[in-house]
Amino acid sequence: MNEPSRQPGQQPDIIDCDVHPVIRGGIRALYDYMPTAWSKRFQAKSTELVSVAPLTLRFQHPNGSALRQDVHAPDGGPAGSDPTQVRQHLMVENGIGCALLNCLQPGALAAALSGPEESAVLCTASNDFFLDQWDLTGSGPLRLAMSVPVQDPEAAASEIRRIGSNPAIAAISLPLLNILMGNRYYHPIYAAAQEYGLPILVHVTGADCIYQGAPVAAGGWPENYNERYVDLSQIGEANLVSLVFSGVLERFPGLKVMFVEYGFAWAVPLLWRMDRTWRSLRHETPWVLKSPFDYVRDRIRFTTQPLDEPERRGELEQLIAMLGPDLLLYSSDYPHWDNDMPGETLRTLPAETRRMIFADNARKILRL
Repeated sequence: MNEPSRQPGQQPDIIDCDVHPVIRGGIRALYDYMPTAWSKRFQAKSTELVSVAPLTLRFQHPNGSALRQDVHAPDGGPAGSDPTQVRQHLMVENGIGCALLNCLQPGALAAALSGPEESAVLCTASNDFFLDQWDLTGSGPLRLAMSVPVQDPEAAASEIRRIGSNPAIAAISLPLLNILMGNRYYHPIYAAAQEYGLPILVHVTGADCIYQGAPVAAGGWPENYNERYVDLSQIGEANLVSLVFSGVLERFPGLKVMFVEYGFAWAVPLLWRMDRTWRSLRHETPWVLKSPFDYVRDRIRFTTQPLDEPERRGELEQLIAMLGPDLLLYSSDYPHWDNDMPGETLRTLPAETRRMIFADNARKILRL
C-alpha cells in the first residue's frame, strides 16, 4: 500500500463528509433487516438495487459508470462495497480519521424509485444493514448519515426517533423531492432532526432531473450527461433560498443543513442577491428576522466537492475568503469518478484554513 498522501499543513485527523458505500449483495442483503412479507414482495417484483440510480441512455455516464473503475472490492464487487477496503484505500492511505457514510441507493429509492410504503421499509433496512454490517459503533472511524423515507414525513420522523440516539448516526440524509425545503411539508422531519441534534444532509440522488417526483433543474430537460451534471447546482441554490425566505431557520432554531455535492462557488453571488432583496422588501417576509448572510453563517454548510477551480489559483482563494472558510466541509465523494482526494485538494490554502475545512468545521456541525 502507498504511504498516506499528505501535504504540509494537512492534519491526520481529516473528516470526510461524503463517502458513498454500496450495499453489497444488492437487495438480498437487506432481506434479513425487513419483515418477511416485505422481502417476499420484493422477490415477487424481481426488485433489484443498483450502485447508483438507473439512468436513461440520455444521462448514462459517458464512461459507463459513476463509480471509479480502477477500484474494486476484494471479491470483485464495485468500489465502496467492502468496508475494509474503504477504510484502507480511502482513509488509511489519505490520513482520514473519520468518514461520513451516505448511501445513495436508499436515497434514490426514497425520493422517486419506490412507493412511500416501500421506501420506508427500504430505508429502515438500509440503516440497520450499515449499522450491523459496517460495524458502526460510534467509537470507530465511520459514521452514518441515516436515510429517511421522504415521501412520508411522519414515517421519516419516526425513523429518526427509532435510531437517532445511536452514537454511530452523525447526520440525516434527506433525499429531496420536487418540493422546496422551505415548504412546511418537511416540518416533521426538521422537528425530529432538531430534537436529536442531527444536521440535515441534502445530496443529489441520481434521480434528480430524470424521474417524476425528484427535483428538476430550471429551464427544461437537459440533453446529455454534461448538461445535467452542471445544472444540478441549481437545485442547491433554489433550496437554500427557500430555507431562508420561508422562515424555516427561524421556526427551527436548532436546525443545521449541509449542502453536499452541489458545489459552493454559486453561494457568494446568490447571498448578495438574497441580502439585497431581503433589505429592499423586508415586509414581504417579516418572519425572516436576520440577514440571509447571518442565517447561512450560523446554520448552513457546503462541501468542497465538486471543486470548481478557476485557471488562476488565487481567484479560488479569494472566493473562499468571501464566502468564509468556516462554511466549508471537506468531502471526497469517494468512490465516484470525480472524487477529490485530500492530498490534491485546496493545496495552496494556508494551513489554518485547511485545518478548518478538513476537520474543525465538521466537528461543529456533525454529531460526533
